[in-house]
Amino acid sequence: MAQKTLVNVLVFCLLTVTLLSPIFLTSASAQSGGITVGEWAMDQIKPSDSGTITPDSTGVNHGILAGEVEPELVDGKYDKALQFNGKNTVYVPIKFVVGFPPMSQPMYVPISQNLDIQKYVQISSWVYVPSLYDATYNQIVTKCNHPDQACDWQNTLRVLGLSIRAGTPENGEQYVQGALSGYVETDSGGFNEIVTTQSVPLNQWIKVEFRRDTTGMHLYLNGDEQTTTVLHGVQNPQGNIVNGTEYYFGHDSLITIDNIKLVDLSPPNVTEDAFDIGPNIMIAIIAVAIIFAIAWLLRRAIQLWIIRPKI
Repeated sequence: MAQKTLVNVLVFCLLTVTLLSPIFLTSASAQSGGITVGEWAMDQIKPSDSGTITPDSTGVNHGILAGEVEPELVDGKYDKALQFNGKNTVYVPIKFVVGFPPMSQPMYVPISQNLDIQKYVQISSWVYVPSLYDATYNQIVTKCNHPDQACDWQNTLRVLGLSIRAGTPENGEQYVQGALSGYVETDSGGFNEIVTTQSVPLNQWIKVEFRRDTTGMHLYLNGDEQTTTVLHGVQNPQGNIVNGTEYYFGHDSLITIDNIKLVDLSPPNVTEDAFDIGPNIMIAIIAVAIIFAIAWLLRRAIQLWIIRPKI
């Protein structure tokens, strides 16, 4: 009878841990991981029907080299990287524009909707900046939109991006030359931008990152979060990120870019109130369950030894 009871207790403990583990681990990984929607190593270029491309490791969103002199391969942080001269770029379409007669207005056909991240996002890259280009935004990664379906370059708006601020500040703006910048435009919060209080170091490889999560917008340099100020809007804007028509890498920049990664931190199957206990607490739960089982076993062994008939 005692052995049967012991087996039942052990089975109960293991069953509890087994049932709880997927819930806890799924919540933790969903909160911390996200989904990579695009990752460009920038270490190779290939001919294609669209022109010369740099591949996306997901196999979906290849970047198209553009400019009178296209970006060229040079030594990178890891293997090769693409070098930009301020007048060229890599273009990644989100929508394809069609507008042949008899259509009076151009029309956009979605081709890479996963690049239209709705809520929370992470953009990261390795960059080498020899000097600043004379442009307000030295772009590393920027997502653009064409309001009213217009195709004019002058009618292009920045809606999400990671860049370096340079050039002449616009009215009311104050920032140090070479400040790292991260920005989003949301459907209910307008345009919002933060900048670092220090300029990025030149002539060395640095890892830069922009992140918008439940706590707002953040900028990182070599893995360390940077002190920032709000240049436009607020640090924690509300609403979804405005959809776009294309991404540009290295636009208006004298920069070498290696390994761009774009992560959707809020995929549809992840809820904002997911319970994230983390791997350490998960280990603690399993350890406690085992300790209780062993303790019960020892207690029963002692009880049986005490009441065992003396011979």
